[in-house]
Amino acid sequence: MVIGLIGVVAAWAVPVATHLVGLDVVLPVLVWVGTASLLRAGRTLVDRLVIAFAVLSGGVSLGALLFSVWPWGLEPVPVAGTALTALVLFSAITGRRPSLPGRIDPSDVVLAGSSILAAVLLLRPLASSPTAALKVLAIGEDAARHFGIYDNIYRTGGLLAFHQSEMAVPLQSGFATYPQGAHVTFALLNNFVHSSSSYGTPLSRLHNFALLYALSLALSIACVMWAARWVGGQRLRGWAFLPVAVIVTGFLFFGDGIPILTHGFVSEVAVFGPFALLIAVLTRPLRDPREQIVTAAALLCAVSMTYYLFLLSTSVVVVIWAVGYRRQLLRHWRWTLGALLVGGPVALFAPLVNLRQAGSAEQLTRDGGIEAMNVPLLAGLLVAVLLGLVVRRSARRSPAWRMMLVWMVTSLTYAAVLFVATIGNPTRYYYEKSLHELLVVLLVGAGAAVVLVAGAIRVPQRPRRRWLTGLAPSAVAATVLLVGAVFFAGPAASKGFRHPPNGRSWGEAYARDLNNFAEPAKAIVTTFQQLPHSDGYVTVLYVNGRYDAMTTYNGSLWLSVLYNNHGRAWRDTLWVLPKPTKSEAELEQFIRDSPDPVRFVTNVPAVSQAVEHVRQTDPNIRVEVVPIKYP
Repeated sequence: MVIGLIGVVAAWAVPVATHLVGLDVVLPVLVWVGTASLLRAGRTLVDRLVIAFAVLSGGVSLGALLFSVWPWGLEPVPVAGTALTALVLFSAITGRRPSLPGRIDPSDVVLAGSSILAAVLLLRPLASSPTAALKVLAIGEDAARHFGIYDNIYRTGGLLAFHQSEMAVPLQSGFATYPQGAHVTFALLNNFVHSSSSYGTPLSRLHNFALLYALSLALSIACVMWAARWVGGQRLRGWAFLPVAVIVTGFLFFGDGIPILTHGFVSEVAVFGPFALLIAVLTRPLRDPREQIVTAAALLCAVSMTYYLFLLSTSVVVVIWAVGYRRQLLRHWRWTLGALLVGGPVALFAPLVNLRQAGSAEQLTRDGGIEAMNVPLLAGLLVAVLLGLVVRRSARRSPAWRMMLVWMVTSLTYAAVLFVATIGNPTRYYYEKSLHELLVVLLVGAGAAVVLVAGAIRVPQRPRRRWLTGLAPSAVAATVLLVGAVFFAGPAASKGFRHPPNGRSWGEAYARDLNNFAEPAKAIVTTFQQLPHSDGYVTVLYVNGRYDAMTTYNGSLWLSVLYNNHGRAWRDTLWVLPKPTKSEAELEQFIRDSPDPVRFVTNVPAVSQAVEHVRQTDPNIRVEVVPIKYP
């Protein structure tokens, strides 16, 4: 009892102390390591830390609901104090004492090294400034809307579903109820980094958002790699894991992961990690059924709160897993009931609050801007994994590999249904999204293909050289795969202005900053720095020059979220489509019809002429022209 009281006092004293010295950034790490120390699953330290992350991802989803209604919002001290108190109470009730495994496997080194390298490569092009970040993200209009959600969560201190009446001006209708697990996590981490829930300007917050977004893809790559290793079991320990790590990073960094990032699919990028971990723990359950129940429930909550679209097909697999795991669920019925009572409402929250916006099957057949996946490359991965799952007798007899086959069949069926449902659509937006989900499933199962190939290679076991066993063949295979990714992981379709130049892979072009949009980014940042307040105007960035259509539409969109008036301005941003170059008569008509005062930031002389003509006929109309230099 005394130890428990001391622990509770320390749980609050530590956050108060770190806050006083501006070092709240250590608190998330402390909560993460503390959670890992109270779990018992996993052979190595990396295993334990990843499983702890899985549990905490569900904890943040639950916490997001609490933070949205209590008076402290996302303040670092009460959030960390509550989390640490929960760990102390769990330890006291269960009698578990903090303990971490000390084992490190060669595959841990590969996983950690690959993840760090991916993070560095992802951060490098956008790390220097808001302009650098926008060079990468300006092409993706979805990124602007996601930043608007994130920035308003920062302003309100919680999920925007609890502040819908306040969001009429800042956000376009419907976005206040969009799944916000990623956005809350980003805002919470930013508050810990800055030891404050109030910091920076809109541009600095945009830059921080971009950095966290890029890191979320690096984290997802790490989670997919770990999930592939976990599903593969002992056969993928050691250096045998090296080719798997290259396959994962090859697809998610050099291949189709980069256009997903640059198109601004923030929630989808963030959900790849929890989704991969969910695949892993349902395919090869944790040894302790109680930890399995909690971890699976936590990951279901995280997937739902982040991007519940992935639950449409996943729910089928969850039911199949629950039927096969029913004895353990019934034996530990108290834990099962607790998971249902706590996790159920959290998992249902995002779909239910967004039901009015996306409650129809017709939503899945809508168009949208998206980059078509490299289907031949995806098909090659599909065939390789399928062969790995069905050729070997040991794979056919393995419950884990059989469950992996269930994941594949379910995801393929889901994609096929959407393919048929979207015939005639020019972009097949949600069909492409289903291929993204299928890609994650195949990458988690990629170890089956590697094990199939490696089965023909017999490496002599030398106990004294355990860390070198199998290194040479794995390194050769990894090198071949990496070279293939660098040269052949680009888009399969004909080239466009969005595609990597000179036939390069997506990742190579990204790392070398070859596929950026500097002119639109500079125009957006220059405009906002020159005019940091909307002053009641809707700002239209209207230019002629390189990338003028994208700059006019996406630039006006980005400015509206920076000014926090996108709820009013979004119709004005659509005005430039589908014909970006407007006649003087069309300019005049737009000024007259706009329900809000318009401020043009432009290099087009016809705008000034149109404004003067309108003012002559209606001197009371509020319209403004601000010149800008644009190439």
